[in-house]
Amino acid sequence: MATLADLRSYVRRQTETTSSELTDTTIDPYLLEGFNRTIAAENQWPFYEETWTVTQTAGDTTAPLPTDLRDILSLVDTENNSFRLTMIDYESGENDYFGALVSGEAQEYSVWKDTIQFWPMVTFSVDRDYRLRGYREPTNWISGPSTTEPDCDSRLHLPLAHYAIALAYAKQEDETLERTYMERWQKDVEMARKAIMDPAHHRPLMMGPRRWGRVGRGRTRFNYSIDTP
Repeated sequence: MATLADLRSYVRRQTETTSSELTDTTIDPYLLEGFNRTIAAENQWPFYEETWTVTQTAGDTTAPLPTDLRDILSLVDTENNSFRLTMIDYESGENDYFGALVSGEAQEYSVWKDTIQFWPMVTFSVDRDYRLRGYREPTNWISGPSTTEPDCDSRLHLPLAHYAIALAYAKQEDETLERTYMERWQKDVEMARKAIMDPAHHRPLMMGPRRWGRVGRGRTRFNYSIDTP
């Protein structure tokens, strides 16, 4: 593992510069750019896996999303025998359910403006909790103290320094060393990505071509009663 201070020191050693010649304020943006490009190599890094509890407040038909959420994998109603809700687009929810006053439990949901909309638009007299599983956003580790570690797998730490070294050489107009370290960053990231993303469980062998066809929404309807005044 490497801290922010370790990465800064490594960049200076490799470029044979001092802290006055290559300041923290110069290195840190290089590291951040390398971090952003490294993380962009994969959409579902396992070190960003997270589980949250989201709450549908009594009387509401919505629930706020976690502020650090990036991608949703599943939403489970933990008070309904761990029933997994189906995500649908907001327009379909409006077409199917909008305006209906119902009793029962939500079976589907949509996301709009950092908010979960439950379908049908049911309300409860008490708060109701759901388990949300997905991927979080990276933390802003570059703005922390020098003892902070990059918010990623340790196998990706050193490649960040290689990227910063490449940009440092670019600043010195040394195209040869810039290219050398940029290629090293790319190779290191790819090797680490393969190791990190390799499944930890047995993956069944698939024989023959995969056939793609039109897939319907595959939604299971449920019975609910429409309340009448």
